[in-house]
Formats: sequence, structure tokens, C-alpha cells
Amino acid sequence: MSPPAVADIPQDADSFKSAPVPRGWTAQLLNPKTVKTMLKYSTGLEASLELAEDQGSRYIFLSGKDYYLWNTASEQGWRILNVKNREELYSNVAKGKGGLKLEELMDFGDDLEG
Repeated sequence: MSPPAVADIPQDADSFKSAPVPRGWTAQLLNPKTVKTMLKYSTGLEASLELAEDQGSRYIFLSGKDYYLWNTASEQGWRILNVKNREELYSNVAKGKGGLKLEELMDFGDDLEG
């Protein structure tokens, strides 16, 4: 049997206290296995998916203890510096522009190009 095409983000122990999913984003992801594979290929990081942009091309994921933002259209990524848990993530994303402090990821394929 193949994995589900739609998956809800698993809730953590503090989910009942968490801020709601920010407007314009969803925690219900289409083809989560495909997205995780794409993020691994694009960033070199193991991804635990957190949010996907509604009508957009951005994903937010957790790898290790850090949260990351990946734009599939521009193939650019950033480490989110001011978020340490899901509640902070949802609250800061809900603030809109300027809510996240970002550090650009190095281009994962640079060392392979001539």
C-alpha cells in the first residue's frame, strides 16, 4: 500500500497551546514523501515538514533543532534564526513580512559546479 497523498503534521505535546496555523499556510501537505525527498535533494537536510504555503511555492521544515524556509520556485533556502518551537514559528509567520529573521543557506550544489 502506498503512503497517503495528503498528510497532517503530527501534533506535539504542546499543540493544544500552540498558535493557530498562520493565514496563507497549511499544515496539511500534499505528497509529503515527495516534498521531503525534494528538500533533501535541494538542501542536503533531513526534513520534518511543518508548513506549506497555500497557493505558493514555499515550505517550512525542521531539521535537527533548526527551522528552515525553502522556496521551490527560486531554489533558495534560509535558516530561521528567531524560532525555537512550533508556537514561535506560527506566531512569527503570522506577523508577515519581517516576522522571521533569516540566514541564507549556501547553494548546496556549488561544490559540484565548475
